[in-house]
Amino acid sequence: MRSIAQQLQSICLTILTFCFVCLSKTTVAQQFNTITKDLTIPVSKAEDALCFQLHTITLTTANLDSARRIFVQGMGMQLSGPVKLTTLQKRSLIKQWNLPASLDWQLYELSRPSVQENIRIRLLVVAKPTPLIHETYQARELGPFALGFPNANQVLLDQELRALGFVPKAPLQAAVLPKPDGGQYRDWEASYMGPDFVHHTGIERGNGMPQLAPYDTATGKGGPGYASMVVTSMSDAMISFFRYVLGWEVRRDIELATGKNSPLALEEGIKYRYTIVYAKGASSGHILMMDFRDGIKITPRTKPRLPNRGIGMYTVFTKNLDEVKSLALQQKTSILSDITSYEDPIHGRVRSLLLVAPNETVFEILEKPRPLF
Repeated sequence: MRSIAQQLQSICLTILTFCFVCLSKTTVAQQFNTITKDLTIPVSKAEDALCFQLHTITLTTANLDSARRIFVQGMGMQLSGPVKLTTLQKRSLIKQWNLPASLDWQLYELSRPSVQENIRIRLLVVAKPTPLIHETYQARELGPFALGFPNANQVLLDQELRALGFVPKAPLQAAVLPKPDGGQYRDWEASYMGPDFVHHTGIERGNGMPQLAPYDTATGKGGPGYASMVVTSMSDAMISFFRYVLGWEVRRDIELATGKNSPLALEEGIKYRYTIVYAKGASSGHILMMDFRDGIKITPRTKPRLPNRGIGMYTVFTKNLDEVKSLALQQKTSILSDITSYEDPIHGRVRSLLLVAPNETVFEILEKPRPLF
């Protein structure tokens, strides 16, 4: 149980943060004045989906202990592994993922068994450090940005992550945002600096608003529920990829500006396009994209590819892999690995296709008779 001192600290932090929000000249709520419908409400039906919600994110690290500390001790996920691989399975993955044959690695899985809708993490643990996809925590660095962890008590999660040595880029922020019914709700958010320059965003929506993804009611912890990317000067091309190759839908596409003490740790007044895409019928497992309108960007020296350290691949299941490939060819989407069939150690027999999105991120499209959701 939490001590009285911890409870008082949480109450004081809540009061102070709300005071800051009330005194701000420009609130986040003013920026969101065009919102009329909650993000978690699907626009289309699930039966119309070609590709389903984000199922797995593959992340490479050379430090299993650090990964265990933030994902297991911090975010409350369950670590399994190393996954037992037959010689044939390992050869298939090396070929499909374009891994160096000389690299020594093991495969682990992070999941939240109590919340099957949450995104799984496939952890590729390399025996020696590979190049880093990101070399800083700067928000302007292009490519994969963060994993999103919706939860029921962000103040408590903030305390726990700090105790583990994971500090946020900016202090925990609270904002008052408009509800679709005309009311308001409280939003807590902070982005923590995790291993391998991967951000871990904790977010809580209050006042009766549903969280952005399901969470474990026993622990109050959930996620990953979504992923985010920085796509400066690339948002139109990325939207086309999601809409016309994966068959996803756009649920938000608005212009925002960074406020005072932005969770992104950027100066105030930076305008950016804020786009969120979902699989049809899905209420989580989405991708959020930020396009900074001043054109200033940091281009990483290393592409987001396995086995480079950081977020190297996003996985979705489809009901028709051949149609996805046909659409990819029509949209001139690059194919990293063509359709092949193999025995995946986690998902079983699958057909797989690896696509390179316009911003150079890799999407693994899997097909099996009954996708695991």
